[in-house]
Amino acid sequence: MAYALYAAAAIFVATYALISTQGIGRYRIERPTAAMLGAALMIALGVVGPSAAIGSIDLDVLILLLGMMLLVAGLDACGFFDYIALLIANRARTQWEFLWTLMVAAAVLSALVLNDAIALLMSPIVVRACRAMALDPVPFLVGEGIAVNVGSVATEVGNPQNAFIGIHGNIPYLEYASVMAPITIACLLLSIGIVRLAFRRRLSGAITKRPPHDTLVPIHKPGLAFTLGVLVAAAVGFVATTPDWLPAIALIGGSVVLVGLPLLHRGASSRGIVRKVDWSILLFFIGLFVVIAAVQSSGLSDVIQGGFTWLSGGNTGGVWWLSGLSAILSNLVSNVPAVLLLAPLATNRRLWLTLAASSTLAGNATILGAAANVIVVQAASRQGVEVSFKDWFRAGFPVTVATLVLATAILAALP
Repeated sequence: MAYALYAAAAIFVATYALISTQGIGRYRIERPTAAMLGAALMIALGVVGPSAAIGSIDLDVLILLLGMMLLVAGLDACGFFDYIALLIANRARTQWEFLWTLMVAAAVLSALVLNDAIALLMSPIVVRACRAMALDPVPFLVGEGIAVNVGSVATEVGNPQNAFIGIHGNIPYLEYASVMAPITIACLLLSIGIVRLAFRRRLSGAITKRPPHDTLVPIHKPGLAFTLGVLVAAAVGFVATTPDWLPAIALIGGSVVLVGLPLLHRGASSRGIVRKVDWSILLFFIGLFVVIAAVQSSGLSDVIQGGFTWLSGGNTGGVWWLSGLSAILSNLVSNVPAVLLLAPLATNRRLWLTLAASSTLAGNATILGAAANVIVVQAASRQGVEVSFKDWFRAGFPVTVATLVLATAILAALP
């Protein structure tokens, strides 16, 4: 037992060090690679058995993510995201207007589909739009990253951890949204104000240039109408069914788009849609499921929870306690593994909702707090724009503190 505990602790720390730093020296290790390596070591060193490791992989969550990513890929193939972002840039009269409309659009889209996908698709467009307008893209990239996280709180398909919580907490889609959507709106308004305040000097200049009209990507209207119709049908299915149907509905919707969209849009082949799916997210989850299963079976998770209980003066099990523990772990190991680790502590619906809100909102504090943050920064870097830790922290940390306190207070006050 002692061997399993120490081995699990060593592998756990090493895995999340690699996930955070994404490399050793000059050797780059991507997040999915680090997670898969941690899973392999947990099995090879006998911390968790092969059968238990395979059994820990949650197919419901993986299928839900795959189905939603296929739907997002269909929208992207029709030019939807390019058109929306550049349309906002063309119509904004001031930098402040560009910021808040961009953040609202990013939040709404993230509530409808996965926030990681929105971050991946919109970030390069934001950089191109800012360059066309001769604006500093950093405040807008940080605002977009924060908004996709905050917006994703609203629904069970907004981010991967919510998908896990909705399925395992057995919370109906509409019931979840009825509580979390108002919280999301309040937190988004607060976030927009804080981001504006954090970058007030860099947002003070006037917009003197506009993206050329020919940069507006022409959307494929029949294909977009078809894909949006499938997305609406899937949303109706989410509302009308029980949580165990979420993965099947997402997969059906994604499959319909994969087969049907190429029949309407010659530029959208099935192979092209499949290529737009971020398969690394699925590999990342597979690795995390195994790592967390080993952490739990070895007793390491009990040690972590006991340490936080001691630090909090022995208070355990409440909304504020779980929110605090989730916030700390989300910034140490990122929010997805934090949720997988803390799921056994969610013994009722309010605690499941607390875990969903706190893990997501806490992820805004630093670049490494959430996968969406890393995606925004990496996508910007590929476009030649560097978002520093200081730039993100300037807005992300106060947003995290304010929204976390607000959301937790609302959840604690619920009957």
